[in-house]
Amino acid sequence: MFNVSRVFVFLCLTILSFGAAAQSNPLDKMLVKGQELLNDGKFDDAEKYVVGLLKTNPDYGDGWDLLAAITYKQYEQSKALSISLSGGFSVEAKDENGKKVKGADSLLKSVNDFLKDFNPKKKAYNKFLYTMRKATCSSREAYQSSVFIRTMNVDVEVDSNVSKKALKYFSEAEAEFANKNYNNAATLYKRACEEQPDFYKAHMYLGDCYYATKNYTDAIISFKAARDKFPFLLEPRKYLIDAYGKTYLYDKCVDEAVQTMLIYPDLSMLQKLEDAAYMDHRKVDIKWTPRAVLPNVVEKKGLHDINSYTDGDDTVVLAPWIAYTAALEKISSFCDTNGIVIKPTGLTRSKYLEVYSWEEMLKNSIDPALDEARRMQKLGYLDCYVLVSCFHYDFYNQYRDFVTNNKDRVVAYFKTFTKTRQ
Repeated sequence: MFNVSRVFVFLCLTILSFGAAAQSNPLDKMLVKGQELLNDGKFDDAEKYVVGLLKTNPDYGDGWDLLAAITYKQYEQSKALSISLSGGFSVEAKDENGKKVKGADSLLKSVNDFLKDFNPKKKAYNKFLYTMRKATCSSREAYQSSVFIRTMNVDVEVDSNVSKKALKYFSEAEAEFANKNYNNAATLYKRACEEQPDFYKAHMYLGDCYYATKNYTDAIISFKAARDKFPFLLEPRKYLIDAYGKTYLYDKCVDEAVQTMLIYPDLSMLQKLEDAAYMDHRKVDIKWTPRAVLPNVVEKKGLHDINSYTDGDDTVVLAPWIAYTAALEKISSFCDTNGIVIKPTGLTRSKYLEVYSWEEMLKNSIDPALDEARRMQKLGYLDCYVLVSCFHYDFYNQYRDFVTNNKDRVVAYFKTFTKTRQ
């Protein structure tokens, strides 16, 4: 289903960040209790506490990321409770003499079907993913949740066929790097790259060695090599932006950050774009709009059954999102399962369910919370705003279709709204 080691690293980073970070935000001090409950293994109590905190502070990103860590731990715990019931056992109706009772087949089938479907591990996994999906609806700063949705569902493993010799050099380099012998590590990583030119991690870690020794020029070369060999991955671009920043090439930081918007615009990349623009004496004049509901989807099973878990809040939809949710029924018959409009319709000129849903919401509401979307619609950029700046994993396929066919338009959009600071 997903790479468990990645989850473990993500979880550890989340836990450590709360213990080590300076608690300048009053909410950070309140969150410590939730962290302590998690560390003590009191997962349900930790969840209850953090959920209560988020009820009154729904835009608190660190709170959402901690809740994601809690639900991951619950998922881990659920593995011990899950039993493979498919063919494992069944229920029969018998009388007092032990003979099978006739006429109960329909009821027994329903009971046995329920037992087969009862899977605590699957439910806990869906809850974990649901938490991060809700986090990225509510908070512009739920960075770890946003990044991890991508690593779970979008990123692919690229180093699956590395030669033994390249791996040998890589392992030796890892040992040198761990001991902070960065020059020795760089030599070994370089040999791994020479042995296997498409060794992604070797290129990336070679760049890390150069970065650690403040040799940012060679770090840029290494990160560029990784980016060019694997243009669909975000990490090489992130590190390249950092290296550009260390050499004061802030205009290149901004350009590279914009290009990442064409790969996957997670929340951390939006922040990197804003930071890069700031260092270049510019400002990204785009305000993110929080969502009160999860995105409309045509077919729930198209999201791998992730909608099988809800927290109950989804049944309560407040204005202006009532019109948004109602848009699904109006246009779903014209869309494919990804939410891309494939049949002629007079409802919208857009080919995306998400854009049409926002159009309907804007048409039926004057809520100030939608002022930024209204501004973008007036300037002709509602599609870029909705699908890229306000991206959500649930409409990833619509986003991919849009950026694939509108690369120049997306770049022009960010260029238009990245202005010199006054």
